[in-house]
Amino acid sequence: MSNHTLNQKLHWIGIQISSVKNFNKTEWIDIEKTLYESTLAVSQDSRLFSLLASWVSVHGDYVIIEKLMKMQKNKNSPWLVALAICASNLGFHQWKRLIKKQNGERALVDVSLAKSSISLKGAEPKFINYGFLMPTGSIRIRSMDVLSKERLLKINRQYLNRFIYGACWRADIITAIEMGIETPYKIAKSIGCSYEPALRIFKEYNLAKTA
Repeated sequence: MSNHTLNQKLHWIGIQISSVKNFNKTEWIDIEKTLYESTLAVSQDSRLFSLLASWVSVHGDYVIIEKLMKMQKNKNSPWLVALAICASNLGFHQWKRLIKKQNGERALVDVSLAKSSISLKGAEPKFINYGFLMPTGSIRIRSMDVLSKERLLKINRQYLNRFIYGACWRADIITAIEMGIETPYKIAKSIGCSYEPALRIFKEYNLAKTA
């Protein structure tokens, strides 16, 4: 169980939420886990979706898609699929791996209201094909709602290592080591990878330190 609120986690990955002030980060706050958890909450707070879309518009290249796919396999989050459609529309083509048609119809507002709005304004491209009723203009992407790459690099070590090593498990394993997580088992548990790469990269990292 996390000791941090969802708003605090969103703040840590670079979403500007005015109600969140400085707080003690006492545990691993993971980029993908925060995105996934937030999409699960969209059905209760539709405003989250535009914030997430704004984040993806700036930082979409620095997400480990395999991690999100693993979470989706355990429990499907429909609004993560919608976020992937949004990311794909923005040119982040690696997100396409998360896109699949959902059962039923979903909307950020009441379904009948969304259909009425679509009949007047049209729909955002590609969403309807996968079960999402998104009227044109319903997704507000604003760069002011998220930290720039330069600012996020200064505060979030996990994000920084995505620039150095790429958006991959190695980046997160090294981040965990640098944060003081002491064993491959604890690293794997913290970041959600399997034990084998955690052990291998842990050994490689410590061998490199002796060079």
